[in-house]
Amino acid sequence: MTLHPLAERALAVLKRLAALRPDLRLVAAALCAMGILHIAATLAAPMMMGRSAFDRLEPMLPVNTVIVLPPVTPATQPLPFLTPDVRYAMCRYDSAQAPVGVSLELPGKGWSLALHTPEGDNVYAATGEDERVTSLRLRILPTAERFMGLTPESLGVADTTEKPQAVRSDRGIIVLRAPDKGRAYRPFIEAGLRRFTCAAEKVR
Repeated sequence: MTLHPLAERALAVLKRLAALRPDLRLVAAALCAMGILHIAATLAAPMMMGRSAFDRLEPMLPVNTVIVLPPVTPATQPLPFLTPDVRYAMCRYDSAQAPVGVSLELPGKGWSLALHTPEGDNVYAATGEDERVTSLRLRILPTAERFMGLTPESLGVADTTEKPQAVRSDRGIIVLRAPDKGRAYRPFIEAGLRRFTCAAEKVR
């Protein structure tokens, strides 16, 4: 049986390819190199960004002050990809001069709190529970150990209040998220967001 010249050429090429035996060590090395390159690119991506989320939010957030953001719309969102079914309140904290006291409530499921450093690391997070109000009191301290004022006990004053949870972080942004369930729930959501306090403590 005589084959067409093109078919004969194709058959010859297939025979040559079948005769080639790839070096398994070379293939494994190439796969490892591709994996390392992918991981390095992922880790380096935040450093290569022109402006981080912290850089964008810093001008609009006074230090150690809570700002309740308006409902998210294309014209009002401070960062891209914020979901319109969530309301936000934020505080840019700085514990360099004094500890920062934080107080808030998570009225239920869907509410959450997160502390982010300027580099994007999450140093603390909490979520609300269904049919239960979660009260939170935090005390943000600098990462370096140094004198931050006298405690009430050292001044001879009995402190019967519940101790706040200590969090070590120099500066960053606290984000309180609340689910926007519609117009009927907005007064309740606004009240919950405005109960969020964030202020530097007075050092004695």
